[in-house]
Amino acid sequence: MTVLLNNQSTDQHVETEQIRKTAEHLLKYTGQNDSELSILLTDDSRITELNNTYRQKDRSTNVLSFPLFEPETPGMPVLLGDIVISVESAAREARLQGIDINDYLNILLVHGLVHILGYDHEKGERETEEMAVQEKKLLEKLQQDKLINLKVDNPASVIGNWD
Repeated sequence: MTVLLNNQSTDQHVETEQIRKTAEHLLKYTGQNDSELSILLTDDSRITELNNTYRQKDRSTNVLSFPLFEPETPGMPVLLGDIVISVESAAREARLQGIDINDYLNILLVHGLVHILGYDHEKGERETEEMAVQEKKLLEKLQQDKLINLKVDNPASVIGNWD
């Protein structure tokens, strides 16, 4: 498995190696051992550009996912897709919820990965529930393996309303 992480954020509190390690564990948990995932940590300005270009929404958001699903080539990793996270938005949201920025970045990473794996809360109530179940499983596993420390009984409870 390969995790490509590009940190374009200027936030000094971002622990990129911890985020990479979490992403590797998430790929393992989801059976994506032979896959490649790309993660971009950026700011509100850049994610607004991407959100406008690809979703026609001219505003910032905390996370965007771009599934690729490249066909398998023997000996090569499956290209799952790209996850883009606005560290600026994440920092604001983490502060509001009293959560460590790196734990919150990992929550957004889970959300982005679940999107890449085919779940979409924008397709109705049933899909929203299915997605929440998957996110909860992954967050509980991360909590259990001490990769996040949310100090709550239900790690999924910190997930807000996604747009």
